[in-house]
This record gives sequence, C-alpha cells and structure tokens, in this order.
Amino acid sequence: MERTDFEQWKAKEVARLLALVETERRYYQEIVASLPVALVVLGPDRSILSANRSFRQTFGLRGEDMRRKTIEQILPSPELVESIRQAHVGSGGPSSALIQIEGRRFRIAAVPIRNWDEEGDLETLLMVEEASAAEFTRPQASGAAPAPHLEIPAVIWKADPRTFAFTSVAGAAEELLGYPAAHWVSTAQFFRERIHPEDRAATMAFYEAAVGRQGDASTEFRAVAASGAVLWCRETIRNSDRGLSGVLTDISLRKQLEREMLAAERTEALRAAASRLAHDLNNPLMIITGYGEELLQSLPANESARADVAQIMTATERISGITAQLLNFTRRVAEPAKPVDLNALLARLEEKIPGNDRVSVEIDPASEPVWAMADASQLEDILQALASPAREEARERSRLSISCGVEAIAEQIPGAPLAPGAYARITIRDDGRGTDSPKSVFEAAVLGKDPSASRAYAIVREWGGDLAFSSEPFRGSTFTIYLPLSQAAPAAAAVAPPEPPAPEPPRMPTILLVEDEPGIRALVRKILRREHFVVIEAGSGEEALNVAAAQEGRIDLLVTDVILPGINGRELAERMRESLPELKVLYVSGFTSDESVRAGAFPPGAKFLQKPFTLSALVGKVREALAD
Repeated sequence: MERTDFEQWKAKEVARLLALVETERRYYQEIVASLPVALVVLGPDRSILSANRSFRQTFGLRGEDMRRKTIEQILPSPELVESIRQAHVGSGGPSSALIQIEGRRFRIAAVPIRNWDEEGDLETLLMVEEASAAEFTRPQASGAAPAPHLEIPAVIWKADPRTFAFTSVAGAAEELLGYPAAHWVSTAQFFRERIHPEDRAATMAFYEAAVGRQGDASTEFRAVAASGAVLWCRETIRNSDRGLSGVLTDISLRKQLEREMLAAERTEALRAAASRLAHDLNNPLMIITGYGEELLQSLPANESARADVAQIMTATERISGITAQLLNFTRRVAEPAKPVDLNALLARLEEKIPGNDRVSVEIDPASEPVWAMADASQLEDILQALASPAREEARERSRLSISCGVEAIAEQIPGAPLAPGAYARITIRDDGRGTDSPKSVFEAAVLGKDPSASRAYAIVREWGGDLAFSSEPFRGSTFTIYLPLSQAAPAAAAVAPPEPPAPEPPRMPTILLVEDEPGIRALVRKILRREHFVVIEAGSGEEALNVAAAQEGRIDLLVTDVILPGINGRELAERMRESLPELKVLYVSGFTSDESVRAGAFPPGAKFLQKPFTLSALVGKVREALAD
C-alpha cells in the first residue's frame, strides 16, 4: 500500500481499524488468560510483564505479588536463565529446561516473541508444566537440550458459518478428542457429530442463533471422543466478516470439581439434618427405655403386663436402630492418617479381589512410588467395598480395573473440596450396569441402603481428600479417590511403655450430673444413686458452675450432655478443670456440633457415651471413666 493511500483515509476509518486491532488483541488475551497452562511473559530484563491465571495458581501468587519482580525471584534457577538466553541468542527458536525447586519439578519452555506495541523490543513467553521424576533421570544426548514441549491443550479452528464445516484446525485436536486435524476438516458433519447426542440439538440451535449476529458467544457441552469417552468442553466462538472461528478446551476437571462441591454441600446438609433428628429422637427414647427397664425389673415374673412392657421395649429398640443409622451417617470414623504406600496396598488387593470366568480384574500400580496420607487398613477396606460386585451399579460387569498414580488439580473453584495441587489418586472403574442417579450413592446410608460409599466418603474427607463418583446407565461406573500426597513413612522409633497410674484410694465417688432434659436427668440420677454414687445435679452449664463452687467435698466425675443452653458441655468441662485439674469427664449426647468430640479427640480422662444407651451401659461407662 502506497503512502498516498493512507493520506486518503478518513479519521473515522483509521479509528475503526485501530479498534478492530485492539478487539483482536483482547480476544487472544482472553484465550491465553483462561488456558489451563501456566504462561508468563517476561521483559528484556526478565521482569514479569504479565501472567495468566494458571501461572498464579501454580505458584500461589496474586497479581500484586509479581509487580516489579523478575522471574528469578519466583523461580530461582540458573538453568532457566540460560534457557531464556539460548532462546534469544541461539537459533531464535524455542528452548526448554528442567528445573527443581523446593521439591517441585518443572518443565519450562521459553519462546522469544516481539512486543505487541513496540516491535523492536524482544520479550519471552514461558510455558511452565509439572515434570515427573523420570524426566530428570532420563539420559540426554551430549550437548542437546531437552525437547521443547509447546503443545497447548486447546483446539483453535475456523469454519464456514453457513455449513458449519471446519476449514482449518490447529492445536490439540487429536489430544482432546482422538481425531486428527485432517478428520475435522474432511468430515463435513463433524462439527455436529463431535457433540454428545443429548446436547447436540440445543448446542447447534445456540450456534445457529449466534451466527445470525456479529460478535462472540460461549457455551459448554459434552463431546464424544474417538474412544467413546465423554468429556465436557467449553467453546468460545467469534463470528465476523472474516468467517467463524473458535477455541475449544476441555473442562471435564472443572465439571468434576463442581459435582464434588455440590456433593459435599448435600452431604453436609444431610449430616446436619440427620444429627439434629437423632438428637431430638434420643431424648424421649432415653426416657422410654430407662423407665421401661425399671418397670420390667419391678414387675413379678408372672405379671401379664410384662408382655406389654416387652412390646414397648421392642418398639423402642427398632426406633433406636433408626437413630443409630442416622448417627452412623454423621459420625467421624476415620483413623489417624499416616503415610501409606499405595503400590504395596494395591499389590495386596490382587489376592483379595481375584478375577473369575465372568469378570476380569486388572490391578495397575503406578510406575513410581506413590505415598498418600491415610490409614492403610481402613483404605484397604474402602477399596474392597467400592470394588464389591454386590453394589447395585456394579452388577452385570465383565471388567474391573484398579489403578493409582499422582494427579494435579489445576482448577481453583471457591468452596471446592480440593484446592489446586498434586494428590495421590486411586481409580476404581468397571463396565457394569451403572446408574442414572449418581448423586444418591453417598446418601445411601441415610436412605436405608448400602452404607459403604457413604462411610468411605466420610473417611476420605476426614483425611483431607475427596471421593468422586461418575456413572451412566449401561456404561459402567468410576470411583476416584484423592488423598494428600506424603513422603515415605519414617522408620518406627521404639516407644517406652507408659507407667501404670497410681491406684486411687477407695472412697465413694461424687458425680456432678448436668442434663437439661428433666426426665433424663431424673432417670440417670436414680440409677447412679442406686449404684451408691454420690450425685449432685444441675440443669445448665451456669447452674453447674454454681453447684460446683458451693460443693465442699471433691467432685470426681462430671457427667454432662454436650448440647446445653448457654455454656455447652465441653466449655463447662474446660472451665471446671481450671480449678479441678483431676476432674474426669463423661460426655453424653445423641448429637454434637463439636467436631473434636465427634472425632473422638477427648481431653485426658474424658469418655463419650452415645444416646440412646441402656442403664447397664451407663453404669459401665461411669465406672470406666472413674477408673481411667
């Protein structure tokens, strides 16, 4: 174009051209910002000019953390600096480096680029990925740098807006869906065929409407890969005078995290409702059961009313079973987490989950050691339960596979059970009948069904991990367990046996009974006095403090409900121990919101008795607490 051509342009036309260029720039900046690959742009002095969301999440940084900083302050590595230098002074092409910082391994590709505004300024684009230990031990050819890894997991395409036929495809087309770029372009109907049949009509209707107007549009849909696998995708398209273009990315992990977050919210809501209901049932049950036992003991053996009372007791036992089921759903049951060798654990499973003529079993340990934080015995029980052929959705299966490895969670969703980072992963997959209601699998216990998945979910969450479940009718089911990564277990040190406690001098123990339900308080007082204990009582925490202050003799045991009006049972025990450090405590409750008590983290000398309980159980637990 000659200079005179520019002089003939009107100011409005020049402004329109500049606006178009700026719009294109923002379009590609938005694409880069949302990519699940850590990218950062460096200035000529290696100062950080910009970084996308994935880079900030990988290193736990905020935008203000990177201002006026160089890449060496984030990733101090001479190898990285040399790689950047080679990218600029070498062939002018990409260079890469493998670096290790604070136990984390990274593969970093450096690409020289021109500044968007200042054509003369050379900048550097870095792409950062997690690297495996094997890459650090893999031999390299003499004088050769590691091969650059520059593939971005996204598909960038152009299509005919009239026929929706792809005209060009670049990026990770085969990596995402398993079809090479040539198949995308040569198959006229592939634009529609790649979309899951259940999402196809709605997605195409959305695209047809979007093509009718200029601008951008985005949607999410399920796509079908060449292998038959289903994955969630997000696609952003732009319809302009130059045609239809778009970017396709895999968001399956984000969808899984969203499902796990919803499952966690549903489970916690059910847990709270079940706990509250069990608590409200347990108080009247305690009164009925306690006085029923007293009545049976007082009636002669030949009294006809004994049969009626026995029927009442049988009915209360059935109701007690229901409350016990609700409480099992809410109770924290995980053993303390310790380092567990997942490869060794899966090796033990080969003998316990054998295949047969109808079902083939594949146990696939990781190629490298994988240590996770869990309890080995409980985790083994969980895997056997989730792999059981008796599970409703596992029936009619012909193949079962169990594998483990390390998986990186790169998505950050506020409120999600898993924060971004690396986790140990165990996958249990089968090709059974599946289910069309996977949400209910973790709620089975409260619905009166198989509680194994609910129990496994609660235990894994207590260890700081998560349990995901996906299934489709007649397409099989998959359980995925995520656990915190750990180093190998240290050698066990010899522990000296504890010295036996000095025997207490024989005396009549004094018990302070605190219960806000008058019927239960009267019943427990009656039983304890019948066993020759000295009992003083209170109906609230405040009243208990006043009673204790007025008591002249020693108080040996505090028996208190956890839920009390005003001061709760745990706070009451802590305040009383300030003046009575040797005080023993027995918590009694059908429900507690105090997680430390629910988890069994009792103070020294404390015990816990779950309502409803029998009178003999109460007396036994009181004697146990006093003798501890």
